[in-house]
Amino acid sequence: MNVSRRTLLRGGLAVAGGGLFAACSGRPGGSGIVVPTPTPLAPRSGQSLVTKTLTARPATLDLGGPTVSTWAYDDVLPGPLVRATAGDLVRITVDNKLPVETSVHWHGIALHNAADGVPGLTQKAVTSGRQFTYEFVAPDPGTYFYHPHVGVQLDRGLYAPLIIDDPNEPGAYDAEWIVVLDDWIDGTGTTPDDVLADLMAPGQSSGGMHMGGMDGMGGMGGGSPFGDAGDVTYPHFLINGRVGAAPDVLRAKPGQRVRIRVINAAADTIFAVALGDHRMTVTHTDGFPVQEQEAGAFYIGMGERYDVVVTLADGVFPLVAKPIGKDGAALAVVRTGSGPIPTPA
Repeated sequence: MNVSRRTLLRGGLAVAGGGLFAACSGRPGGSGIVVPTPTPLAPRSGQSLVTKTLTARPATLDLGGPTVSTWAYDDVLPGPLVRATAGDLVRITVDNKLPVETSVHWHGIALHNAADGVPGLTQKAVTSGRQFTYEFVAPDPGTYFYHPHVGVQLDRGLYAPLIIDDPNEPGAYDAEWIVVLDDWIDGTGTTPDDVLADLMAPGQSSGGMHMGGMDGMGGMGGGSPFGDAGDVTYPHFLINGRVGAAPDVLRAKPGQRVRIRVINAAADTIFAVALGDHRMTVTHTDGFPVQEQEAGAFYIGMGERYDVVVTLADGVFPLVAKPIGKDGAALAVVRTGSGPIPTPA
């Protein structure tokens, strides 16, 4: 069936309570389903315990020039890194200081149902002013991330990387960078909830929306390798919470091999990612090792993760995430030597 993202969102999300995030979906907290309280876990003999408290609350964030009012974990974007080794017991307490209910979903990892973070299905929503503790044994090593599973909260600042290390991996690289991509609209005169409401109103065009035909945004499916390139026009594209005018700077030495963990936390944008004057070797997708493939660039969809290894040249290079079918670009800078900051071009 040739169903566009817009049609799916209008229909399915009108029933489910929705979200723009296509890579995973969940029901809202007020479903009336009885969800049992999870049984606390205790570390086994020799098992390490990883603990953290995440506070979800309204925050004012500097994106590198634009200042926006949004929601975030611990007032940072992306949120705090959660890192464990496979086999560790992970215990994360979420302190909800938002004005609404929330949850945390651990995107991409296999864990027991009680910790999956889908209100109405695997837990009761964490109401405003309350706490909830997630516990699970860190399973397969890889690059993952976490985010809410209530409404369109993901399309605010509520997301962060989750890395599970492999104790047996040789680690044949000199450094590691985590690169989180995002499309951003919250606090720019509208909110994700306003945009979703506009999206679900047939024939309307406001709040940053371009209402196109069945083949994608503005009927541009013929120009995109993915057909439907998304429905939302975003004013900003971010790498590690910063716009291209004030990019994040990733530093290393010439000749070093760097592992780059790329996470697409965007709600409605596929990116093409490239590092200027370099070729990358793709080693993992969605957390798992693959047959290695050299590439000059790669596409990454919403919710996907790619791990690449690159040997760095001497100089200053643009790390660019170009949104497919949309104007603009996200930019970070890789610096191993002297020189001016390059542009996305």
